[in-house]
Amino acid sequence: MVTGRDQQVLDARGRLVADESEVAGAGPSVAAGPAGAGTPVAVGPAGADPRPAVTALVRYLHGDGDTLTAAGAGIALSPGFVTARLHGARGDRRDAVLAAVQILGLDGLHRLGERAGVLVALFGAEATKPLAAAAGQAIAEGRWAALQLASAASGVLGAEQLVRLLTLDGPPIDPTPDAAASTMAAHLGRLLTPYSGRRRLDLLLDLWQRVAARQQRLRRDQRRRATQGKHSRLDELTTRYRTHDDALLLDQLRQDLGHEPTVAEAARWFPYAWQAEVSLNRTLADALAATALVRTAANVGDHGVVQGMNRSTALLTAAARAISQEEARAAARRVPGLTGLPARPGCYVRDLAAQLGNPAEQYVRQRLARAAEYAEILLDVATDRLIEFRNQLGGWPSVSLRDWRAGVGYLTGRDPARWAQPPVGGGRPPLAERLRARPGVPPAEEETAGDLFWYAELADALAQLNGHEQADVEYGAHYPYTDHDPLPDDDRQLVPSLDSLPAALAGAAQLVSFGGQPPRQCRAWPELTDRLLAALGVTQRLTTAFRVPEPLLALDGTVLPGTEVRLRFARNARTLTQWATYMGNCIASLPYVEAAEQGESALVALLDEDGRIVVNVKLDQHVRGWRAGEMRARFNADPDLELRRLIVAWAAALPSAPAEEPVPDPEGERLPPARPAFRRRADRTFQEVGGPLARLAADALAAGETVDALRVLHAPDGAPPAEVLTSLRRLSADRVERLCRNKLQAVGLPALWRATSVRPLERALTALPSARTSENAPTTSRTSENAPTISRTSENAPTTARASEDILPPARASEDVRASARAPEYTGGRPQLALLLLDAPLPGSLRKLARHDAIAPARSMELVARRIRAALGRLARAGDPALAHQVARRADTAVLCSLVVAVTSWPPDPALPTVAVSEPGRTSVPGFPRSDLDDPSGPWQRALPGAVELGADLDAFRDRVAGAGLHVPVAWLGHGGWNALWQRAAR
Repeated sequence: MVTGRDQQVLDARGRLVADESEVAGAGPSVAAGPAGAGTPVAVGPAGADPRPAVTALVRYLHGDGDTLTAAGAGIALSPGFVTARLHGARGDRRDAVLAAVQILGLDGLHRLGERAGVLVALFGAEATKPLAAAAGQAIAEGRWAALQLASAASGVLGAEQLVRLLTLDGPPIDPTPDAAASTMAAHLGRLLTPYSGRRRLDLLLDLWQRVAARQQRLRRDQRRRATQGKHSRLDELTTRYRTHDDALLLDQLRQDLGHEPTVAEAARWFPYAWQAEVSLNRTLADALAATALVRTAANVGDHGVVQGMNRSTALLTAAARAISQEEARAAARRVPGLTGLPARPGCYVRDLAAQLGNPAEQYVRQRLARAAEYAEILLDVATDRLIEFRNQLGGWPSVSLRDWRAGVGYLTGRDPARWAQPPVGGGRPPLAERLRARPGVPPAEEETAGDLFWYAELADALAQLNGHEQADVEYGAHYPYTDHDPLPDDDRQLVPSLDSLPAALAGAAQLVSFGGQPPRQCRAWPELTDRLLAALGVTQRLTTAFRVPEPLLALDGTVLPGTEVRLRFARNARTLTQWATYMGNCIASLPYVEAAEQGESALVALLDEDGRIVVNVKLDQHVRGWRAGEMRARFNADPDLELRRLIVAWAAALPSAPAEEPVPDPEGERLPPARPAFRRRADRTFQEVGGPLARLAADALAAGETVDALRVLHAPDGAPPAEVLTSLRRLSADRVERLCRNKLQAVGLPALWRATSVRPLERALTALPSARTSENAPTTSRTSENAPTISRTSENAPTTARASEDILPPARASEDVRASARAPEYTGGRPQLALLLLDAPLPGSLRKLARHDAIAPARSMELVARRIRAALGRLARAGDPALAHQVARRADTAVLCSLVVAVTSWPPDPALPTVAVSEPGRTSVPGFPRSDLDDPSGPWQRALPGAVELGADLDAFRDRVAGAGLHVPVAWLGHGGWNALWQRAAR
């Protein structure tokens, strides 16, 4: 509707916006004037006094999203005046009425006009009296989430079914701020149209129950986390614990020697088996105490201090018996310069056990505030002890836990009858096998400390405090690998969130937009989403890489000027779907995806300091640069006006893609730029290279060295290489690190390094026949039957690294190709084939080639090898004790040189103390046999490619050697220092 000449429109400051304006809500909807789109205004007769109306407008509208939306409902302000919004406001009248109802309540509905009109705005023209009564009851009781869902579902459900939604007797659901019923209605229409009315209601009722249960769990998790300290003191407490533990070890050493030990005596001292057993028993007691603290914290969070302590009585009593009063007193004794917190968790356990029956709330909460930190410390300490004393366990693995189990039982849903972790010390089958061999025997009768089931229970307790059902536990050679805060797999990250109703509907609708078809027979919400996610069309679409121009890629991760939010560009549809699942908007729908795939637009998320998305932005490419298109906050809300202004200004300043200069011919005429030779259709590349490369890749995969390498990487004999490599390639980064730790213990560092040096795809590419027939065609020379090398007869022939820079953006080329000394020079004038070796999205011309049945597993092995080496680099940077042990005792020169180059190139880190083993500026390296950093045939030059894959910066390495010499972590040097380590490696 458009206001007439006899009406006036005023904003909240009493300023006249327009005499004739299109306004939204009470009738109008947006318009002109200096005010922005969607601004709340008062509309009334031209001759009337507007001051009472403006005062009421300010009183009703406080400036947040809900109250601004409510202005479009036409709330009566004063005689003749109603609220409205200027044209450009998102949503419809239904959204405005819902927002207004929450502000006015049941008694204020008369300000929206006739109740029949309000009912029609919420539920459509077919609303009935029972529906009106149910809606009135929901408003009176403040059940806004039910009212919003019923209004959104009015297009897919009948009046009787809407009454059922409004009278839900299940657990309540918190309303979602800024969520629009109109957006939810669009999602429901996309999802539920194929079903009958009864099935639609069943799905929505099931969704309601699941969201309610999820929100209850979230509130429970929040209460549990609230039992822990707001500020982490993990570093201080770790230092406190380890200092106390070192002091106990030194006391043991003094008792053994009978006097104060010298440094040399301490270095030569080796504990007896009984002394190692004492240390392990102390660690076990501390782990049980930490478990008791964490579980007590969870009980207090769930049930309050009194009930929580009552539920933890048996746990605290049993854990308190594991530490004596003298030990607790020694651990609680203050040490100058260290935190005043007790060194061992058993001190707090004894304090809490003494409070049973009459707990003081402040006293209890103070002693539970560091429970999670004690648990984290004990997981690390227990791991260290199991590695340090694995050859001196004595009788500790057979220590019975019968008394502990008699008091507390088994604490998680983890079944000891399925616990297949190999016991430490060897000589016995896992607990699960022993229980199967003795049916009917209680697990507590068979379990011992060496089964390490207590280790998993400690991780489970910490995981439950973090909001998970269980920790992620994998069996290892010497101890289980645990993750107490596991991330969901990539595919599970796409499962629509159940944190709220709008988020669940938006996530499921995104899957439909990718081509997923709602299943015909579907009775529960998880069945609907799981089948949508499993649809083939969704999977294929998610893997397509976006064409993000280089000027934008260079800004990825930077801060938006004038703000504190960071920019993150979407690289594929999978990322968009994850964004849309959280944001509840349509950024993952096909029009946006197709435009991003073609490079016509770029999709951006602006993240706050906590990593949460604030706004999604669509950047559109124009001839003269970029422009900010659509912008949406969560659930399609409008972003902050100031943030919107900054985004628009930033986008306008972005440079356009550089235009290609025409190439003049010899006679002076300007010719169009030549098309790069590597830009050919994908099917042409596949036809030219597919057959020969597939045969070479298959031969390389069948070679003996490849089979041996796969066996090292945990491929059972007879298992199809493609399946094994695919499963390894799908591992997340943290799982790759666990695999590395497992293999370090099982096969050793040199064997793992050799296995990752086997690259069947690189070998196949190197042997690929030349497609050139000119004089400048490269020739292939072989130094041995299995080791082809490439030599070029022309200096003008492009190298792989240089050609790859033309294909990749400059920053990407510098990082992935130029720095990679592994990339060979390929034959046939096809430098783009080098991209097959990179762990990065492929251009369209290579995707079909990479999916070939014979080539895909070879490429997977290349990527797996690179990821394992990158994981080894991360372990080295973190000072992992398992890796340090392997380097000190088993490394050969190939892996040692690569690791030393990488460590030397990294900036100094207090967490990884190093020592110089060569003089600054000298390339000669001490030790026998002699070696030199610049020797082209020496081990150091041969190690450079591997060092790059570990994460080395070769330029920084040269600078560091020149300024400070070659550096090696102290933890890698045992008796004899560098000279002994080098001699062992060379031998």
